Amino acid sequence: MSLIHLVVSVESVSAHLKRTFERIMERPLELNRLRFHFNRNEWQTPPMLNHFARNLRYSLAAIGLLTISCGLGSAKAQLEQPTAQPSSETVIKPVEEQAPEAAKSPEEKALEAKQEPAKKLAKEKLPPKKQLRAIALSGSYDDLAQAASFDPTSLLLGGGVGKSKSFYRLCDYVDEMANEPNLSHVLFDLSDSDIGFNSAQLDELARRLEKLRAKGKKLIAWLENASNVHLSIASSCDEIVMADFGGVDMPSSALETMFYRDAMDLVGVKASIVRAGDFKGAVEPYTNPVMSEHLKSHYLAMLESINGAQISRIAKGRGLTNAAIRDLQKKRMLLPAEALAAGLVTKLAPYGSMRATVQESAGKDIEWTTPKAKPKRDISFFELMSKAMAGPKEAQRVKEDSIAVLHLSGSIMDGKQASPGEIISGPTVKAIEELTQEDRVKGVVVRINSPGGSATASEAIRQALDQLAKKKPVVFSMGEMAASGGYWITCIGQPIYAERGTITGSIGVFSLKLSLGTMLRRVGVHVESVSLDDSASSNAIDRAWSDTEIANMQRFIDDVYQRFLSIASKSRNIPVEKLQTLAGGRVWSGEQAKLHGLVDELGGVDDCIAVVAKKSGIEKFKILSKPEPASGFDLFRMLDDSGDGDIDIGLNGVFQEGAFAEWESKLIGLMGHRGFRFNTTLSLLRDAFQSKTGQPKIWALMPQELNVR
Repeated sequence: MSLIHLVVSVESVSAHLKRTFERIMERPLELNRLRFHFNRNEWQTPPMLNHFARNLRYSLAAIGLLTISCGLGSAKAQLEQPTAQPSSETVIKPVEEQAPEAAKSPEEKALEAKQEPAKKLAKEKLPPKKQLRAIALSGSYDDLAQAASFDPTSLLLGGGVGKSKSFYRLCDYVDEMANEPNLSHVLFDLSDSDIGFNSAQLDELARRLEKLRAKGKKLIAWLENASNVHLSIASSCDEIVMADFGGVDMPSSALETMFYRDAMDLVGVKASIVRAGDFKGAVEPYTNPVMSEHLKSHYLAMLESINGAQISRIAKGRGLTNAAIRDLQKKRMLLPAEALAAGLVTKLAPYGSMRATVQESAGKDIEWTTPKAKPKRDISFFELMSKAMAGPKEAQRVKEDSIAVLHLSGSIMDGKQASPGEIISGPTVKAIEELTQEDRVKGVVVRINSPGGSATASEAIRQALDQLAKKKPVVFSMGEMAASGGYWITCIGQPIYAERGTITGSIGVFSLKLSLGTMLRRVGVHVESVSLDDSASSNAIDRAWSDTEIANMQRFIDDVYQRFLSIASKSRNIPVEKLQTLAGGRVWSGEQAKLHGLVDELGGVDDCIAVVAKKSGIEKFKILSKPEPASGFDLFRMLDDSGDGDIDIGLNGVFQEGAFAEWESKLIGLMGHRGFRFNTTLSLLRDAFQSKTGQPKIWALMPQELNVR
């Protein structure tokens, strides 16, 4: 059978299959039945599709037989042909090229013997080149990357979905580089002036970089305009190169906080506050126009400790004394030549010559590499919508021995639905219970970044963590802040680690009521309350608490405060009498907290993981981060119309709609660039305006926001 016969046969079979498929497409009922059975996970093939499959099998068999027949025919034809003779066009090699080995001269044999080692070496695989990994740091880093923010306008204009950067993903990558055999140099490009790490993160990153250097990797830092953050990272490197057109700005630590009394008087808002403890400074922002001297002296002592951590990081890395760095802080602004003379950098280089300068230091044969990124792919609008409509992913079972890092970040609030940037009691307790029941999770590190919040929510989370600790090792790691309710949840008698610059303590509780009577009267609004007795209108929007109501509320505040003191005393093994001198709302640095016995050790998540692994008795394990950051926005929440009214009180502000929304958004954005997050203030305002019952809430919350730079 010839090849022409095979082609004709295949075309005939293809035409038959095409006709059969067209008959199926003309009968949509069959396709609908197929979809129905797929959706029910039942495989029941419609008759017409059975007919198509049967014809397909017969056709493929026919094609196979035709192919075999064609192959046998070609083989028979080749066997019947006579042996082919070289044609006149065949190229005959010269005799000297076909000469046998014996015909070669001694000189030729000696030359080939000399060339043989070179040929063998060429055949062998060349050793891999040494590599240099270039890592450009930019922007701010969060312990746990937050969910992507959704901006429809940005998407329509060709933008993307905003996503924060994960600090611990960076740490994991640094650890991975230590195990790359061909990697000899790592370049940290620190030319971005807006690199943001908090003090706790800088301490942990310094330890990771020190381990990377211990593996024989040479670390190089490139600086242009350097701040304390840039210098802290660069000081962990072997070589620091600074552009000759730049400078250093290294101020000492400073603290900013806001006092609202004058603004409240201006707009006609009065705060009624009931607190516990002998330390009055905690609620001063709502009662005083300026900071008192005794509160300022307390903050100065804390700042000395936090600044000491900053100084020692740079001094240790550069081989300088703490006193020398402190003197440079007082000068603050340094030219590149002055930074070189002071020993802050290794050498200067022309601006814009980073690659050439580093190439000269690392060697010309070095291979430049960058971190591998996932390949980008186009995504259609319909695929984007389908992913959004799918809602949050279900948690998957853990398949191997693991240590979980449970991130608790934000204000602690009562509730049942998770909210980005907040620790909601219901979902948090559920996540802790899942870790308790998961056998493959051998231990848990609880990472806390919180100023506190609701006392009842803090207690619910604390009790869940206590049950977790009864089944497997638990160690607490305090990040940038773990104060008030953030400290409350650690009181289960388990080890607590904090970094030197952590802000913690604030063991105290209070309740606050905002009354808008004066403001309403100024705009001509008068509120009339009709009630059976005074107690029924104690939480009216237009009046403050009376002395009787304050005395009644004080009983509840004192009861909750005594409970806080009791669990903290038992957890830290500190007598209540001594603990009262450390409590009352006083805040401490991590270093101060260790001296007072409020925490056990100075260290970060890396140290806590090592402790949990040792207690669990495991050597090989996987690190799990919980909760897993959302992969994108949740369309169900966007479409949810079960809100409390036209004025929504959300994460970013108090009024998301209405006359003040645009002004408020701009103000929060402007102050956000200065480091103010308004977590505490917004939590208090949301509760004041959102509460339907008017029932006063008891807060285990650091009432003032401290912006430490």
